[in-house]
Amino acid sequence: MSDIATPVSGTDETCWTMIRAAADGDATARARFSRIYREPVLGYLRARWRSPALLQELDDALQEVLLECLKDGGALERADPDRPGGFAAFLRGVVRNVARRIEERRQRPGAAGAAAPVDPDELAADDETPSRIFDRNWAISLLREAAARQRQAAREVGPEAERRVEILRLRFECDLPIREIAAQLGEDVARVHHEYARARREFHEALLEVVAFHHGGTPAEVRRECERLVGHVT
Repeated sequence: MSDIATPVSGTDETCWTMIRAAADGDATARARFSRIYREPVLGYLRARWRSPALLQELDDALQEVLLECLKDGGALERADPDRPGGFAAFLRGVVRNVARRIEERRQRPGAAGAAAPVDPDELAADDETPSRIFDRNWAISLLREAAARQRQAAREVGPEAERRVEILRLRFECDLPIREIAAQLGEDVARVHHEYARARREFHEALLEVVAFHHGGTPAEVRRECERLVGHVT
């Protein structure tokens, strides 16, 4: 089954539903939590740790983050839906604390290898700080989730909707201009332009649903968060 979060229209379901269930010990919610947030966590750690000795800790660090979140009395039980930045900011803080703890263990006398003595997130800001990479990976994961949601919806609607998804894929993943896509599909260029515009609207609707699930807030706040996410990857 897909990991796509599927809010039900007319309910208040958000990622916090899953988070609270995971905090309460629900095995399905815990497995889903681990799958959804794995890549942003690993992306942060890879960006923070450049030494081979620390990179060897990646798998153990990921498990330590998950344990920190899911154990009795762990981080998820303290997660606050009203925290600025939403759950992404909360999880980034958990990962950062676990990374520091591992680095401190590496600095103890007799420990193999050595951690960087300076927290990379405390250096002068640039586009490649671990926190910024975490945010970019978070954005990519939500955009992928929106694309998967759009594909799933297209399969349910039929071939025309699936073709619109393919047009979008050819335009963005393959970087083909519309005229080449039209030639490849044997379609009129004007028609493909129309279908491409519709596909983009459908993707935006899927992204709004995904962001509403993961971020919550008013419709205006959800729209602003969508713009922020897209800004991280463009």
